[in-house]
Amino acid sequence: MWSTISPRFGASPDWRAAANRRHWPGGLALLFVIGLGGSLALLAVSLLAARTGYVNTLETELLERPLVEQLLLVALIAPVIEELVFRLPLAARLRLGVLAATGAFGLLNFAGGDGPVTVVAAVFALIVLLSGALWIQSLVAGVGRPDAGDEIGPNPPAWRDSVVRWWEAHPHWPVWYSIAAFGIVHLANYDVSWTVATVVVAPLVVSPQIWLGLMFTIARVRYGWWAGLVLHAFHNLAVWSVTTAAG
Repeated sequence: MWSTISPRFGASPDWRAAANRRHWPGGLALLFVIGLGGSLALLAVSLLAARTGYVNTLETELLERPLVEQLLLVALIAPVIEELVFRLPLAARLRLGVLAATGAFGLLNFAGGDGPVTVVAAVFALIVLLSGALWIQSLVAGVGRPDAGDEIGPNPPAWRDSVVRWWEAHPHWPVWYSIAAFGIVHLANYDVSWTVATVVVAPLVVSPQIWLGLMFTIARVRYGWWAGLVLHAFHNLAVWSVTTAAG
C-alpha cells in the first residue's frame, strides 16, 4: 500500500492505478494522517514567511458567518469547487472537453485575484483556448464518421493525437501544475502588498496547501475523483472543527 500512496509520487508522477483498490479505505486514512501531519509541520514555515507582509483574512471572514454556513463552505462547497478545477482532469485518458470545462470554471473562480494568482488565471485561460479549440476540432472532424461518438476514435486530428500522446507520456507536467496552482490560489486568502520579498516567499506561505494538494492528487489518481473529494472534505472538516473549538 505504501508504494501506492507514497509522497514520492510528487517527484515521479504516473497514471498507474492503485495495486489493490480494495485497500482504498486504508490508503485514504494514511493520506489523511500524512497530509494533516505534513501541513501542520509546514504551518510554522508558513507563519514565519507570512511575517514579510501577509495578513490572513480568510479566518476572520469565515467566522463572521453562521456555523451551518461555515460548515457547508468548508466541508462541501470549497472541496467540490477545488477538486473539480484542479483534479478532475487528472486521469490517464485525456478528455479535452473536461479539461476545457474545468479550465473555464477555474478562470471564473480565480480571475479576480492579484499577484501570483493572476498567473494561474492566465494559465487557465490558455488551457481553455487550446483544449477548447482541439476539442471543437475533434467534434467537427468526427462528424460523419462511424465512430463519431467515441471521443478518441481511430483517426483523430493530428494535433489532438499529439496532445493525447504527450499527456499520457508526461503526467508530471499536468500533476505538477495542478499541485502548484492549488497552492498558489490560496494566496487569495491573504491581504498583501506585492513586493519582491512577498513574491519570493509566496511558495512558503502556501506550503501547507501545496503539501495537501499532493495528498489530494495521490488520492484522485490512485482511487478516483471521489476519493480525492472525500479526503479534501475530511481534512477541511478536521481543521475547521479544531479551529472552531479553540475559538
